[in-house]
Amino acid sequence: MARDPEQDSMIYDDTTAAAYDRGRWLRAGDIDRWMAAARVYLPDAGGRVLDLGAGTGRFTAALARACGATVVACEPSEAMRAACRAANPGTPVVAGTAQAVPFQDAAFDALWASMVLHHVQDLPAFATSARRVLRAGGHLLVRGGFGPVEELPLYRYFPEAWAVELLPLDRITEVLAAAGIERVDHLKVEQVLAESADEFVERVRTRSLSNLAKLPEDVFQRGLRALERGGVPGRVVEELDLVVFRRQGPALR
Repeated sequence: MARDPEQDSMIYDDTTAAAYDRGRWLRAGDIDRWMAAARVYLPDAGGRVLDLGAGTGRFTAALARACGATVVACEPSEAMRAACRAANPGTPVVAGTAQAVPFQDAAFDALWASMVLHHVQDLPAFATSARRVLRAGGHLLVRGGFGPVEELPLYRYFPEAWAVELLPLDRITEVLAAAGIERVDHLKVEQVLAESADEFVERVRTRSLSNLAKLPEDVFQRGLRALERGGVPGRVVEELDLVVFRRQGPALR
């Protein structure tokens, strides 16, 4: 089932953007763990990093702190860009999509893409665009969930939410390799979703995940009731993936 890119944009502008930081915030320690995992693949001071699909900018400042590089945020949603600018004063925040990154060739030493690829409508176009704006030897760092959906905490209660959302990592790797971007590392990073069952339910209730926002109201309410009845075992921790790719060869012409 194909997704409508305009529908995705509408959800983030009109529904999810307002609730995003209430439901998708990360603890400082979790952000530190992500940056520690990413640091070896980020440039030093003087380099340039693109926060691609930056959303409200929760990683934008952290990327700059982690390596001292100049960070630019790129985000298609107007509402998300406004929130990103407010959270990161002085940081360039530009409109653009992953399929058509609006920068000149070889503009960046690294691209950070957090929870982005499941929104990409044209994966080969993304691969070509990423290779074009990365300098030779630069890294694409993809943060997301690529394991079996059964391992995700929400799957038991909202199986419909994952029906078309997740792209297989093998497919992503294949398409990027065809564009001259090879996979070089695959790390697992733990983050705390909630310290208690009540906190987890409140996060889910915000519907800040785009796939929850797109569920019919009756389906979402059914899953929420099941979650409230079934509960979760106290502290909720999930393990996500950081997959690192390296751009090969000269610039595309």
